[in-house]
Amino acid sequence: GHRSVDASGETTYKKTTSSTLKGAIQLGIGYPVSNPSSKPERDVLMQDFYVVESIFFPSEGSNLTPAHHYADFRFKTYAPVAFRYFRELFGIRPDDYLYSLCNEPLIELSNPGASGSLFYVTSDDEFIIKTVMHKEAEFLQKLLPGYYMNLNQNPRTLLPKFYGLYCVQSGGKNIRVVVMNNILPRVVKMDLKFDLKGSTYKRRASKKEKEKSSPTYKDLDFIQDMPEGLMLDADTFSALVKTLQRDC
Repeated sequence: GHRSVDASGETTYKKTTSSTLKGAIQLGIGYPVSNPSSKPERDVLMQDFYVVESIFFPSEGSNLTPAHHYADFRFKTYAPVAFRYFRELFGIRPDDYLYSLCNEPLIELSNPGASGSLFYVTSDDEFIIKTVMHKEAEFLQKLLPGYYMNLNQNPRTLLPKFYGLYCVQSGGKNIRVVVMNNILPRVVKMDLKFDLKGSTYKRRASKKEKEKSSPTYKDLDFIQDMPEGLMLDADTFSALVKTLQRDC
């Protein structure tokens, strides 16, 4: 994958240090033009799903952007109006979104997945930021009109909540990140944690993973440890099945 650790012990992604990436993300999202509170209120139009806003951040600063300690970078915001609409639908106020993402340090998570992605969580535990590959970002962009339709027709959706899609361009590299809801906040005590993908190929937690204090188990572990599945009361089961059917 693109993720590695440099000589100083810091995580790097596409040869960009984690601290540089965090700084660029916070500067980019907090910048007035990409700033979610600066957008006028209006309905989402089809073309809004394909808009990309781009701002250049030279390290010495410019008449539009502040000086910073990182290499020059360009910050792209995908479908800003559409994502602002999604955030509103999910009850996220623009000022809260900015405050969570830009005012406190982002915390890097150790990633149990095999994707090689970098994960950050905001200090208040509300949002996850994940690096995504080009094809994943492209897929999410293509999904947006359908996602919009589903959210309007199915407000109880169990699909992931996507709050923003961005790209940091620096040193000839593109690093794309998606902002999502954090479904595993630290305040919730986990008895067991499963990452289920609906397949069985290579879907067993490794020996090393199982030795962790809070391991993430996989599909084959679930089949083995929970042969009866999960017991839900009738109303919860019915609501869950209905929501899943509408999401498909």
